[in-house]
Amino acid sequence: MPDHGQPDPVLNRPKLLFFGGSFDPVHAGHTTLALAAARSRWGEGGGWGVVFVPAARSPHKDADPTPDAHRLAMLRTAIGGHPDMTIWTHELEQPDGPSYWADTWAVARKEFAHAECRFLIGADQARAMNRWSRYRAFWRDALVVLRGEDDSPNDLLAGIQAAHAWSAADLADWESMIVRTGLVDVSSTAIRATLADDAQRKTRIEGLDPGVQEYILKHGLYR
Repeated sequence: MPDHGQPDPVLNRPKLLFFGGSFDPVHAGHTTLALAAARSRWGEGGGWGVVFVPAARSPHKDADPTPDAHRLAMLRTAIGGHPDMTIWTHELEQPDGPSYWADTWAVARKEFAHAECRFLIGADQARAMNRWSRYRAFWRDALVVLRGEDDSPNDLLAGIQAAHAWSAADLADWESMIVRTGLVDVSSTAIRATLADDAQRKTRIEGLDPGVQEYILKHGLYR
């Protein structure tokens, strides 16, 4: 179900790009990157949608994220009104515990069987994919985004090959899964550091949606 409990036209589209993460907080790097990756893969003609999947808690991170309700409210604010983006809250609706993408993806493939479903990951995640739980069940559905001019497909493939978990045929599949986008130089870690500084948190923060920043200030987050 979409997060607002009503039929969601984005989720009915024939091509869906899922983007999972803590989004703590969501920023322009997330939204711009996801749209650019979908356009790179499927073109400008429409027929596709971007689906954000906020994680309850990543098994790869030690600290708990900001409470779900706040992260979801910020995400709604950041994508509000955009015709090609929506939110799927499946992971937030599960019992307490870490979110494993293998479980989430199995549900997505069943629930959205009408669509070509892919999920977006970065180069670092691709290099470490062999350490993901049950990765063999879903890795071929990934799209790997290379940002800017510094990343190269050859370097990425060399890094993946270095894990000694992939055959030559697997590496050819990895190569077909690469998409390139422009670079958006912003990170959640840097934004949280700025928000933790009382002298800076009320100033305009580059890459952070003004509505999201207003929400953060109103609720006293990231102090």
